Amino acid sequence: MSSTDDRIQLAMRRVIANAVLTNERIARGIGLNVVDLQTFGILLDGGRPLTAGEISSITELPTSTTTRVIDRLEKGGFVRRTSDPSDRRKVVIEALPEVLGSFQNAYAEIVEGLSRLHAGFTADELDVVARYLETMAAQDARE
Repeated sequence: MSSTDDRIQLAMRRVIANAVLTNERIARGIGLNVVDLQTFGILLDGGRPLTAGEISSITELPTSTTTRVIDRLEKGGFVRRTSDPSDRRKVVIEALPEVLGSFQNAYAEIVEGLSRLHAGFTADELDVVARYLETMAAQDARE
Protein backbone atom coordinates (compact mmCIF):
# COMPACT_ATOMS: atom_id res chain seq x y z
CA MET A 1 0.00 0.00 0.00
CA SER A 2 1.29 3.44 -0.91
CA SER A 3 1.91 6.28 1.46
CA THR A 4 -1.03 8.11 -0.12
CA ASP A 5 -3.31 5.11 0.51
CA ASP A 6 -2.19 5.07 4.14
CA ARG A 7 -2.88 8.80 4.48
CA ILE A 8 -6.35 8.43 2.96
CA GLN A 9 -7.21 5.49 5.21
CA LEU A 10 -6.04 7.28 8.35
CA ALA A 11 -7.84 10.48 7.36
CA MET A 12 -11.02 8.53 6.55
CA ARG A 13 -10.99 6.80 9.95
CA ARG A 14 -10.61 10.19 11.63
CA VAL A 15 -13.38 11.78 9.52
CA ILE A 16 -15.73 8.86 10.25
CA ALA A 17 -15.03 8.99 13.99
CA ASN A 18 -15.57 12.76 14.04
CA ALA A 19 -18.78 12.45 11.99
CA VAL A 20 -20.20 9.73 14.24
CA LEU A 21 -19.49 11.69 17.40
CA THR A 22 -20.74 14.96 15.91
CA ASN A 23 -23.93 13.31 14.70
CA GLU A 24 -24.47 11.80 18.15
CA ARG A 25 -24.17 15.27 19.69
CA ILE A 26 -26.50 16.83 17.11
CA ALA A 27 -29.05 14.03 17.50
CA ARG A 28 -29.15 14.48 21.28
CA GLY A 29 -29.51 18.23 20.78
CA ILE A 30 -32.70 17.85 18.76
CA GLY A 31 -34.10 15.02 20.86
CA LEU A 32 -33.28 12.02 18.66
CA ASN A 33 -30.89 9.12 18.77
CA VAL A 34 -28.27 8.96 16.04
CA VAL A 35 -29.97 6.19 14.01
CA ASP A 36 -33.22 8.17 13.98
CA LEU A 37 -31.34 11.31 12.93
CA GLN A 38 -29.58 9.52 10.08
CA THR A 39 -32.83 7.93 8.93
CA PHE A 40 -34.48 11.36 8.93
CA GLY A 41 -31.55 12.67 6.88
CA ILE A 42 -32.04 9.85 4.36
CA LEU A 43 -35.69 10.84 4.03
CA LEU A 44 -34.66 14.44 3.38
CA ASP A 45 -31.96 13.45 0.89
CA GLY A 46 -34.34 11.16 -0.97
CA GLY A 47 -36.37 14.13 -2.12
CA ARG A 48 -39.59 12.13 -1.98
CA PRO A 49 -41.55 10.09 0.53
CA LEU A 50 -40.24 6.55 1.01
CA THR A 51 -41.91 3.32 2.06
CA ALA A 52 -40.75 1.59 5.21
CA GLY A 53 -39.30 -1.14 2.98
CA GLU A 54 -37.26 1.41 1.02
CA ILE A 55 -35.97 2.93 4.25
CA SER A 56 -35.06 -0.52 5.56
CA SER A 57 -33.24 -1.32 2.33
CA ILE A 58 -31.30 1.95 2.27
CA THR A 59 -30.34 1.83 5.95
CA GLU A 60 -29.85 -1.95 6.03
CA LEU A 61 -31.80 -1.97 9.30
CA PRO A 62 -34.11 -4.91 9.99
CA THR A 63 -37.72 -4.10 9.17
CA SER A 64 -38.72 -4.33 12.84
CA THR A 65 -36.06 -1.75 13.75
CA THR A 66 -37.11 0.45 10.84
CA THR A 67 -40.69 0.41 12.10
CA ARG A 68 -39.55 1.50 15.58
CA VAL A 69 -37.40 4.29 14.07
CA ILE A 70 -40.37 5.54 12.03
CA ASP A 71 -42.61 5.35 15.11
CA ARG A 72 -40.15 7.50 17.11
CA LEU A 73 -39.75 10.00 14.25
CA GLU A 74 -43.51 10.25 13.89
CA LYS A 75 -44.05 10.67 17.63
CA GLY A 76 -41.36 13.39 17.67
CA GLY A 77 -43.09 15.29 14.89
CA PHE A 78 -40.39 14.75 12.25
CA VAL A 79 -42.35 12.58 9.79
CA ARG A 80 -45.85 11.46 8.95
CA ARG A 81 -47.25 8.34 7.38
CA THR A 82 -49.50 8.94 4.39
CA SER A 83 -51.04 6.92 1.59
CA ASP A 84 -48.95 6.64 -1.55
CA PRO A 85 -50.77 8.76 -4.15
CA SER A 86 -49.93 6.25 -6.90
CA ASP A 87 -51.06 3.21 -4.88
CA ARG A 88 -53.33 3.99 -1.95
CA ARG A 89 -52.67 0.52 -0.48
CA LYS A 90 -49.07 1.58 0.25
CA VAL A 91 -48.00 3.80 3.10
CA VAL A 92 -45.14 6.21 2.58
CA ILE A 93 -43.14 8.15 5.13
CA GLU A 94 -42.57 11.82 4.46
CA ALA A 95 -40.42 14.33 6.30
CA LEU A 96 -42.43 17.24 7.67
CA PRO A 97 -41.22 20.49 6.10
CA GLU A 98 -41.81 22.47 9.30
CA VAL A 99 -38.94 20.65 11.07
CA LEU A 100 -36.46 21.13 8.23
CA GLY A 101 -35.29 24.42 9.77
CA SER A 102 -34.28 22.83 13.08
CA PHE A 103 -32.48 20.06 11.19
CA GLN A 104 -30.58 22.60 9.06
CA ASN A 105 -29.83 24.77 12.10
CA ALA A 106 -28.29 21.74 13.84
CA TYR A 107 -25.78 21.47 10.98
CA ALA A 108 -25.25 25.22 10.42
CA GLU A 109 -21.95 25.30 12.30
CA ILE A 110 -20.62 22.42 10.21
CA VAL A 111 -21.75 24.05 6.96
CA GLU A 112 -20.01 27.29 7.95
CA GLY A 113 -16.84 25.40 8.86
CA LEU A 114 -16.85 23.60 5.53
CA SER A 115 -17.21 26.93 3.70
CA ARG A 116 -14.14 28.26 5.51
CA LEU A 117 -12.25 25.03 4.73
CA HIS A 118 -13.23 25.17 1.04
CA ALA A 119 -11.81 28.68 0.76
CA GLY A 120 -8.32 27.17 1.03
CA PHE A 121 -8.75 25.03 -2.10
CA THR A 122 -9.23 25.72 -5.78
CA ALA A 123 -12.44 24.84 -7.59
CA ASP A 124 -10.57 22.07 -9.44
CA GLU A 125 -9.27 20.58 -6.18
CA LEU A 126 -12.74 20.64 -4.66
CA ASP A 127 -14.14 19.01 -7.79
CA VAL A 128 -11.75 16.06 -7.32
CA VAL A 129 -12.76 15.77 -3.65
CA ALA A 130 -16.46 15.92 -4.59
CA ARG A 131 -16.00 13.26 -7.28
CA TYR A 132 -14.10 11.02 -4.83
CA LEU A 133 -16.78 11.36 -2.14
CA GLU A 134 -19.64 10.87 -4.62
CA THR A 135 -17.97 7.70 -5.91
CA MET A 136 -17.47 6.48 -2.36
CA ALA A 137 -21.08 7.23 -1.44
CA ALA A 138 -22.33 5.36 -4.51
CA GLN A 139 -20.65 2.11 -3.56
CA ASP A 140 -20.03 0.09 -0.47
CA ALA A 141 -16.45 0.86 0.58
CA ARG A 142 -16.18 -2.67 1.99
CA GLU A 143 -16.24 -4.17 -1.53
